[in-house]
Amino acid sequence: MLFMAALLAGVQLPGFVQQYEDAVLAHLAEARLALAPFERDARIHTQGDVTALIKRYQQNSDAAVRDGAASIQQLLQRVIYLEQVAEQLQANALVRGWYALLQPDSELFAEVQSYYDYRVPLNLTAIIWGLTCGILFAAVFDFVVALLVWMLPKRRSKSGA
Repeated sequence: MLFMAALLAGVQLPGFVQQYEDAVLAHLAEARLALAPFERDARIHTQGDVTALIKRYQQNSDAAVRDGAASIQQLLQRVIYLEQVAEQLQANALVRGWYALLQPDSELFAEVQSYYDYRVPLNLTAIIWGLTCGILFAAVFDFVVALLVWMLPKRRSKSGA
C-alpha cells in the first residue's frame, strides 16, 4: 500500500510541475505586457534603456511622475525575476521538479497549490516519476525495517532439561 501511495504521489508530480511552469509563464507574460508601454517610451526617449527612462522619471519635478518611476522599477524587476524563474524551468524533469517543488516562488507555489487539479497524466514522464517515487519509498521503508530488525536483540531460546 505504501508503494502504491508513493506511486500515485509520484504520478502527480509532473502535472503539478507543469501547472507551476504555466503559472510562471502566465505571470511573466502579464508583467511583460504591463512593461511594454514603458519599453516603447524608452526606445523613443532613451535609446531603449528602461533604467535610463526610470532615472528621467525620478528626476522630473512633478511628484506624480517621480512616483511612477517606482512602479516602472517594480515592473522591470518583476519581469527580470520571472524570466529567471522561467529559465530554471527549462531543464530536464529532475531539475524542473527541484525548482518547482523544493525552491519555488512561494506566492506562485501557493497559487498553483490552491488551483491544482489532481489529475493522473499517463505519459512517460509521469510513469517514470511514479515508479521512481514508489521504488525509492519502498526501498527506504524496507531498509529501515531491516535495520530495526537487525538492531533488536535476538532472543535466545532456552532449552529445557
